[in-house]
Amino acid sequence: MAKPIKQQSAKEFYDDVDSICLTGLTQSLNKDTHVYDLQIMDKKWINTYEFYPTEDLTSTAICLIGISRANVDPSVLGMNLQETLESMYELAKKRDYPGGFGLVVWANAVCGGVDFNTLKERCGIAIDDIAKHVQALTTMETSWLASGLAHELKRSDDPSIRELLDATISELLDSRYQAQHQIVTHAGDAAESGHGLRRWIANFADQVYTIQALAFHALLTGDDNSAKVSTDLASRMVVLQGDKGQWWWHYDSKRGGSPQPYSVYSVHQHGMAPMALRACEKAGGKSFEEAVVMSRSWMDDNELGVNMVDHETPTLWRSIEYDQGKLGDMTRKAKSLFGLAGDQSRSAPPALRVNYETRPYEWAWCIYTGAIERGIDSTSHIV
Repeated sequence: MAKPIKQQSAKEFYDDVDSICLTGLTQSLNKDTHVYDLQIMDKKWINTYEFYPTEDLTSTAICLIGISRANVDPSVLGMNLQETLESMYELAKKRDYPGGFGLVVWANAVCGGVDFNTLKERCGIAIDDIAKHVQALTTMETSWLASGLAHELKRSDDPSIRELLDATISELLDSRYQAQHQIVTHAGDAAESGHGLRRWIANFADQVYTIQALAFHALLTGDDNSAKVSTDLASRMVVLQGDKGQWWWHYDSKRGGSPQPYSVYSVHQHGMAPMALRACEKAGGKSFEEAVVMSRSWMDDNELGVNMVDHETPTLWRSIEYDQGKLGDMTRKAKSLFGLAGDQSRSAPPALRVNYETRPYEWAWCIYTGAIERGIDSTSHIV
């Protein structure tokens, strides 16, 4: 019988799940489209477009980033790297999703793709006014762009990329970061109606990608403020971390706390939180070792006592979510939106269930993080 995850070293954990992730990355690559547009939903394989119109683009970019960072030979997964890069460019233009462009920039840079100006042209993206451009993005998307530009700057050392990067970082520091509660907002002033309505109710992805992007910027440029805010954000997330290592889903950047803690996502536990905290540490932040260990341990020591690592399927199941019905969902979300929920992060867990879903990026961020935790070198990556 395998040791509980809390008793495993980082190497033991990621060695154990590597085969799951590589199998998932092989099966979710569509051999006809050459992109990652297949996923598991309710334990069955479907096309991502059935539920998530831009998931194929974002997952393809993240998968390329993860595969590159883990030094996985794409051919082992049945991938022709050049075909997938070309297909990603075409898909970016087809989906017309400006928010996902940062991930495309990142993937393109670490995979040795086309130059930045050619990339913009191929993807149908114009960034004539960077300040205006980022104001319309969510904080997660702005952070993706910052991380993408950081890796492009590492690759090209182009002063014009540095200008774009600094402007994007300024949006995160000056507009999104709320120093009073050490939380970033979900969106900026110019966000579209849906995101603008819940501007103050941010999610964990907004927080964690900002921590990572600011750390990348600090490492590349030596910017002390980026390093400080990255550390402050990370420290606040750790203060709010659940007693089983959970990273809660929603955060109130105006009032503080977590008005809607669930869903708790596996990819945050084994991938996104550890990778961001390690980047923060490398940029000069304090050690977050205990938080990282607790984060992983949730995978089999959680609210439901379920092992989210499934060797039989094989996969890493997506999340533990509310099981309260439509009326309960609507009531909970309304209270959160209007600031009536208060901080629920220390409240007794409600009715919960496992969400038996996996999207391709889950496996990718897992191998990305595993590469960092095991000290696998990669010259094209910042961390």
